[in-house]
Amino acid sequence: MKEDIAKFLLSKGYYLTALEFYQELLEDDGTELESLKQYFSNQAPTDRLDNNNQIFNHKSSTPTTTNNNNNNSAEKQRISSLEQELKHAKEEINKLRSQQITSNNGQQQVKSPTVSNSNTSDSISSSISQEDKETLKQLSKEKIKSHELKILNYLTKQYLIKNNYSLTAVSLSEETEEDYRQWSDLKINGVEPPSILTMYRYFFENGDAGIQGAISKAMGEISKLKKDLLDTESNWRESKKKLQLLQKEKDDLSDKNKEYEQRFEDISKRFKSGQNDITSSTSNLLSSPILKSQDTSKNSNTTSNQHSTTTTTTTTVKSEINQDNLSVMRKTFRSLIEKRRQTVAFRIVSNNIDDESEISLRVAEEVDRIRTLESDNQSIVKIVADSLPHIAKGVLINKREELIPLILIVIYNHPDENVRFSLTKFLFNLNKKPNEVQRHVIMRGCMQLASIIGPARTETEILSQCWEMLTEKHPEKRVLVADSCGCLAQFVNAELRLSLILSILQRLGEDKSKLVKEAVAKNFSLLINFFESSDKYQQVEESFKKLLYDQDVEVQVAARSYFLPSLANWADLLESLNSRLANMLLTELYNILSKYMSQKDEVKIQESDIIKTDQLLLCLSDIIPRIYQSIVASSPFVTEKDAKSIETEYNKQEALYQFQLTNYSSTNNINSSQSIMNINNENINNNNNSSNSSDNNENRNSTNIVTNSSIRIAILGDQEIQKLTVAFEQYIQSMVTNDVPQSWNSLEWIANDFLSKLIKIISCIPLYNNILIIQLSKTINKFCLTFGQTFTKKIVKNAFLRELQKDPKSEETKKYRVLSVFTAGVLTTLPSSELLNFLKDIIVLISMEEKGWVHQNILSLVKCLELLCNNVFDRKKEVCEAISDLTANPANPVRTCILNLLRVTIPLFKPDQISGSVVPSLVMMSTDPDRSVRYVCLGSAAVAISNLQDQVSIDRLAISIEKILEDKNHNLEVEFVKSMTKIIPTVQNRFRESFILPKILDFARKNNHNPSNENRSEMSQILFDSARAYLALSTSSSAAMNSANAIQLLKLILNDAELHDNTFKTMVQTMLADLEHHNSAGVASTSSTPPKKVNSSTSTGNLLNKIEPPNLSNLNFKNWGWKNTNNK
Repeated sequence: MKEDIAKFLLSKGYYLTALEFYQELLEDDGTELESLKQYFSNQAPTDRLDNNNQIFNHKSSTPTTTNNNNNNSAEKQRISSLEQELKHAKEEINKLRSQQITSNNGQQQVKSPTVSNSNTSDSISSSISQEDKETLKQLSKEKIKSHELKILNYLTKQYLIKNNYSLTAVSLSEETEEDYRQWSDLKINGVEPPSILTMYRYFFENGDAGIQGAISKAMGEISKLKKDLLDTESNWRESKKKLQLLQKEKDDLSDKNKEYEQRFEDISKRFKSGQNDITSSTSNLLSSPILKSQDTSKNSNTTSNQHSTTTTTTTTVKSEINQDNLSVMRKTFRSLIEKRRQTVAFRIVSNNIDDESEISLRVAEEVDRIRTLESDNQSIVKIVADSLPHIAKGVLINKREELIPLILIVIYNHPDENVRFSLTKFLFNLNKKPNEVQRHVIMRGCMQLASIIGPARTETEILSQCWEMLTEKHPEKRVLVADSCGCLAQFVNAELRLSLILSILQRLGEDKSKLVKEAVAKNFSLLINFFESSDKYQQVEESFKKLLYDQDVEVQVAARSYFLPSLANWADLLESLNSRLANMLLTELYNILSKYMSQKDEVKIQESDIIKTDQLLLCLSDIIPRIYQSIVASSPFVTEKDAKSIETEYNKQEALYQFQLTNYSSTNNINSSQSIMNINNENINNNNNSSNSSDNNENRNSTNIVTNSSIRIAILGDQEIQKLTVAFEQYIQSMVTNDVPQSWNSLEWIANDFLSKLIKIISCIPLYNNILIIQLSKTINKFCLTFGQTFTKKIVKNAFLRELQKDPKSEETKKYRVLSVFTAGVLTTLPSSELLNFLKDIIVLISMEEKGWVHQNILSLVKCLELLCNNVFDRKKEVCEAISDLTANPANPVRTCILNLLRVTIPLFKPDQISGSVVPSLVMMSTDPDRSVRYVCLGSAAVAISNLQDQVSIDRLAISIEKILEDKNHNLEVEFVKSMTKIIPTVQNRFRESFILPKILDFARKNNHNPSNENRSEMSQILFDSARAYLALSTSSSAAMNSANAIQLLKLILNDAELHDNTFKTMVQTMLADLEHHNSAGVASTSSTPPKKVNSSTSTGNLLNKIEPPNLSNLNFKNWGWKNTNNK
């Protein structure tokens, strides 16, 4: 400390002060500092001192000289001269003080030579981290600031005065021309810093310069954890609100379901009364829009010829599929697909055709009256055509849809093609940013017009306008183009659908707007319902993948909900649902995940790959019911009579479904018209926000998307499927016995190719990607439930077992990754005995390292049990039963493995399961003859105690732990202290105070007399961690901070501090002093005031401070703010 003061005075040029300091040290205790001795022992020190006095103290007229031989006389002479000079200096300082306070500190240039602190830095460099070293190095290079120099001079002077170096202090005041006796004299806004001695003792006495930094980092981590806790609570509240909304929606749907069931009973009665009426109503409901347009257009010769070309093109391409080789049921199933494409595609998909508004219906009816007009009104039509652009300017924006019938009538009757084209352009630009309702009205009018004018004029006058609007600025206009492609596809030639319309949608699919791409996905589903050949299948499939991989969630949902069902219908009619669509999904999955197959480490999959994989798995899950129906419908064993019966049942169900849709549309007409009025009123106030209103309308119908998708993607109902399932299961039995009467190609594909590719995909997913593992398990679970238990047990289970039996040394297999998906996805669909037996077998195999399994696969087993115990599959009962049954296994490795698994799975169980099954198992294994088993049992018992509330079960486990500790073994005692330390923050207060702390005290006393220094040091360190865990429970003052046992524990640990470094001893002493201070303060408060009841809600303490360093905020140090004053 004295050496540092001397170096500081020399480095700042305070030579007179340094000399006084040197002399006073010699006179006081004979101390002779090396740095001062070297400096003043050089040649002509007196001359240099004289020069320095002239520079730093211009008022000094008599140089100070020293004479060691005559100390008494020299001292008197020096004191008299210094007193005179001090008097003059004080007078001058008082005059200049006001000027110094108001002057700018930045303008005062204080030259300070570089301070050499190499000796000090070297002494503490071993205890400072690299980051702190860089910080100190950077700080030492910075030039000292004026206010920093004042503070250092003040602190140095205070140090000299307190240590009786008064003459040196006076010399320092003269040389610095500063006489600050109090902190307030410096005129610096800030808290007074501690003394130099305090700073040295706190930061550098033990060679540890990182205490404050460590505390700051710890407090930062605590703040981060608290913030995460608040975020988790807010997310939980949001999830709770969503759950309530979903429950309400579920109740509403159940009410509607009851209503539909009542209507179904009424319709069934009508079916019994007359089959002919049902057949006629069904045919009316299932008639396609194309046929309607043909029947109504027979009044015009030109239009009838054009429609004949349309129908012939759609029938000639069907010859591509040879139906002679198809079974009876397969032919029937294809006809049902055709009916579905003609009806549901136009009642549910996109454009809100299933939710007709009053305006759109009225516009369609008015346009349809064109058929009754005569052709001798061309003069009137020309006048109206010239007046329409001028009339539209005077019509309110929210009423312009009323002009649509007039515009379409003029387009139909005007003889000039150029005028018709300009009017079509005017129709599409009627609104600057048409919202959903306005687009719907325009499309309904255009559909009615296209059904009258025929394919040729539709192509030249309407679709050509769509091509020109591809570069429109507003996305709402481009959405209108996409809607035109979907709605008008039924009114054009097949060649035009495969060329112009397809190219428009493909180009719009690359648009940047989310609204446009969502519309493209919906209208693609309309367009491909008219594709019969496979010419453009590859292009359409690529468009589907682009939309599915889009970054916007709305586009992904639209691709799955609208595009995928229509694509499945098309692929099924091409007899390539399995070979193309399903195989494409599997290939895409494997291409994305195959790069993780060869990696040795279980790494995390990239976020982009996770999103793509998740979407592909959802698509695969959606089409699984359709794959099953397509397979069972291709059964070669269904007779023509049964096929006819299935078709009749389908017609009934489809008629009921169409009736429900029609009734739903009619009951919502009033609401639709009211919503239109509201939207129109909003457009009057702010027409620029029409896109927002369209988004709101689409979100309003989002709840119907998934429901409609699940209905549209399946063709057959439950009753029809039941008739086909019998033949399916019989064939499965014959496949197992190799007694197959006839081949079934589609079933063989699903049993061989599909499952093998699926298992390869599972092998590519690393263990630590829980999201994909859960999603894949759910997909396979749905697959097994759809195909039934017979198929799952005979085919799927055997395929997975073959994979699990492969040689693990092979590079082509990673069977440990398949384990969790197999148990959660496959075995949960079978009887619980299958899952229970498999779990027992696989635990034994991994524990004993048999049949290619090793101990490293325990991680896969843990993931498997975690997946089974989560809320998705909820098989806690089977897992708990399997573990309990294996506790009596004769093999020690199996029992040890069970205990290790219990450490992980106990927090996943319910308290009653822990008390009923886990506790008896732990009690039994606590008396195991093998010491290693008892050793592991301690940790599992501790985890169980921390998750229990039942006092009886806790007492049973405490007695078991007592029995284990009867074996006097150092490692066993160390394991006990470690296990108890982990559960101190979460265990009940009663168990912590009555069991854990007394046991730890006993071990601490015993450790003081341990002859082995190594064992004694290890135990004292663990006991210190336990003490810190107690002190971390800051809110539990009555249980921990005021506990005499805790003070006694620290004293016992302090006895072993000699085996550790000085830091350990300092921390123990600090904690002990802090605890005694709080204990004495508590005694004083209780003597003056009556005791208060402790709030039980705070007994658990701050769980974020588990086993962290003690709270050093109570060490009676001031809350220093001097570090933040350097920028002021």
